Amino acid sequence: MRRKTTAGLLCAAAAAGSIAAPGIAHAAASGAAATSCYAVAATPFYSNGTVYATGHAYCSPWADVEITVTITADGAFEGDTETGVIAAPHISDTAAAPNRSGNQRWCTRVDGKYYTGGRTYLISDSACESSGF
Repeated sequence: MRRKTTAGLLCAAAAAGSIAAPGIAHAAASGAAATSCYAVAATPFYSNGTVYATGHAYCSPWADVEITVTITADGAFEGDTETGVIAAPHISDTAAAPNRSGNQRWCTRVDGKYYTGGRTYLISDSACESSGF
């Protein structure tokens, strides 16, 4: 069963220059500035009986990008959400799952794609909490 929350989409001014980070992919279109995007998974957080997992994609310059954010507990799938393709320098989305009794290890995984120069590039990242809720 999929659990989905409303996508939180943020658009910000594109950063100039090249961005370097883990999980980064680079692409160059002939006659155009190189496009690079990377994914960032935030550590899951707990609020009012629910665990939230947020993922981001950052691109410079703007790119058509999409992400899927997945939340897991002890490695088991708990829910996910997708953005669809959005042209922006930054997008984010948040998956949510109800907390359970006991001590689980909650993780966020973000997987994405961006499109430039007629090609598709993959990006991903993950983050886990250091202790259970």
